[in-house]
Amino acid sequence: MGDDEFLVDCMAHEVDLVESGVPRRGLTPFFTMPDLGIRFAFGYWRPGSEPGPHEHTAWTITAVCRNELEVLTYDREESYRSRTLVPKNRFEASAGRAGFIYEPCIHKPSNSTDRWSLSFHVISPRDGERLVDEERSLPILDEFVARVLADRGHPYDGVLAARQRQIVVRQVAQLLASVDSPQAGILLNRCHRAGTAATRRFIERLRGGDAVAGRGDHSWMLVRTHPDLAMSHRDDEESGLVRLGVETPEGWVEELAMSRVARDALAFAARTNVFDLRQLPGNLYEDERQVIAEALEESGLFTRNTQP
Repeated sequence: MGDDEFLVDCMAHEVDLVESGVPRRGLTPFFTMPDLGIRFAFGYWRPGSEPGPHEHTAWTITAVCRNELEVLTYDREESYRSRTLVPKNRFEASAGRAGFIYEPCIHKPSNSTDRWSLSFHVISPRDGERLVDEERSLPILDEFVARVLADRGHPYDGVLAARQRQIVVRQVAQLLASVDSPQAGILLNRCHRAGTAATRRFIERLRGGDAVAGRGDHSWMLVRTHPDLAMSHRDDEESGLVRLGVETPEGWVEELAMSRVARDALAFAARTNVFDLRQLPGNLYEDERQVIAEALEESGLFTRNTQP
């Protein structure tokens, strides 16, 4: 994990995965060994994040590549017996540290710092298989599984996947920008192409370039992330804002809030699946249309196609 060239080689596979457009939630393998089925994946941990307690049913190896993670483990047998989590151990792992699980285990990793963490995972092909004692129930684990599966198949899942894709692109770019090698530079260019407008500016800053690179390009086409994604706008009389929201499995969720000058543009976006940003209606300057288009793209509600 201390070998930057090894990480860059792995990141090449990760960038391939990003460019493929495969939806990703959680640990998405960037490589699977053809004969053995052993999976390799990166984990991206925003500051203060934790997935919650969950169970692994076969061996896994986890290493910290950047920053640090805290891992709490639980006594699996006692937890199932009492139907509540029984703490066992606590580990703090800094960059370069690795650990493994060699039998079924319940644990809770987290990033309690104010910086992003990056982890590397090697996963048994049997992890996730049902165990002979699985007829026993542990409510908190059932809740975790239900939460993970809640949005699968819903049009809003595409929005969440689009956001996760940009998180991955930015974190991969940050690692690549810290490595001085020709391959890292090539991969960083690919990350730039795969990024939203905001992600591209983030990468330009990593390179020491112009943070407003890409502004003034008015040739975008925006495509709704999923054709069945149901959006609507609401006027907020008290604040003077117009709010754009989307229907999720949990109901209507606000995604954007802008001043009333953007009302016609957001209403148009809510009912239109594909459009050029120049079609956004309202008494708007070109730069204002671009700001609205970038916000729609960054929200994950729309993805961008750049015209040749």
